[in-house]
Amino acid sequence: MSEATPNEGIAPPGPLEGVRVLDLSHMLNGPFCTMLLGHMGAEVIKLEHGEGDGFRYVWMPVDANHDAYEFLTVNANKKGITLNLKAERGRELFLDLVRRSDVLVENFSLGVMDRLGFSYEALSEINPRLVYATSKGYGESGPFAHVRAYAPTIMARSGWLESAWRTSGVRGTRVLGIGDEAAGVSLALGILAALFAREHTGRGQKIEVSMQEALMGFMVQSFHTLFEGVDVGGRYYECADGYVAFYLPNLSDALWERFTEAIGHEEIRDDPRFRTPQDRRRNFDELERTVGEWFRDRTRAELWDIFKETGVASTPALTMAELLEDEHLRARGAFVEVEHPQAGSLTMLRPWIRFSDASTGISHAGPGLGEHNLEVFGELLGLDREDIETLAREGVL
Repeated sequence: MSEATPNEGIAPPGPLEGVRVLDLSHMLNGPFCTMLLGHMGAEVIKLEHGEGDGFRYVWMPVDANHDAYEFLTVNANKKGITLNLKAERGRELFLDLVRRSDVLVENFSLGVMDRLGFSYEALSEINPRLVYATSKGYGESGPFAHVRAYAPTIMARSGWLESAWRTSGVRGTRVLGIGDEAAGVSLALGILAALFAREHTGRGQKIEVSMQEALMGFMVQSFHTLFEGVDVGGRYYECADGYVAFYLPNLSDALWERFTEAIGHEEIRDDPRFRTPQDRRRNFDELERTVGEWFRDRTRAELWDIFKETGVASTPALTMAELLEDEHLRARGAFVEVEHPQAGSLTMLRPWIRFSDASTGISHAGPGLGEHNLEVFGELLGLDREDIETLAREGVL
């Protein structure tokens, strides 16, 4: 097990300290956005009702006694409250929270917030400085705006799936995608821009992100292949104990000379097929086969030493478990140990956006359902314990 840095228990002040985010989002794309804001010091209040965010239980055994790791990760640093937005008193409390918040994030199906009476137009009348951020599968306009979507369908509709199959040469398989994460990052970026603009205008605004378009935004290389007819990217080669990523295209003469010397095949430099970068590019398929043969009897560690020596942008392919032992990540303190009352000790990735004049950290994993009701409704809205307990019995909280 890696030597993850123990969690100090208190998240240090971040660059977004003083920004309050009301988080109505669920599953992954909205919570990923608010996780990033929480990483950077924003106060994020996660609002749930009933059984709460379904992501608490997804991909878990039916008899699991704690929330899912994915939920605990993307909801780190957040305060969890429960509130029934259909109850009259619940609606009043919600509007009180809106008045005291800088940002609202939601990813409900199109029309849900309008039916509740909480559209951007309605809420901006109550709080003109509110930044209202929403993400839908296909956005809020167009013929598919009302179509229910989630990451696998967005990957299929954006061309991501087809591009992955084309690259791997194996069709019909599950592929790793970032549909939710791409939308979450885009939404967070839009929020930061809107907060900056508010400093000049004094007013908030609405941000809308389509998951489909956000994922397409992360497919620049695939569009290059479409429009230029040329594949982009390096290749993966089998070696004695796994695979290595090796960037062979467009190696300069200097890198090619250092690499062939380090791997013990200087003679290939006299081969007219591979003498210049243009020759190597023209005969790239043959070059790939030749270099691939050199790798087969070498281990990842041996090849890694050669890669580092020559300065070629290449590396062994690590498993997820090997990441925890990676010397570089350990030296940077990339992982942190967080204690959770039900899940126990969790190894979590430390916030990866680092600032020279501000700190980021994780104070706690995703909150329990309604864990911070007393704090938020008591300290922020001024309700006493008896009021809160009464509202809980009445189903408002």
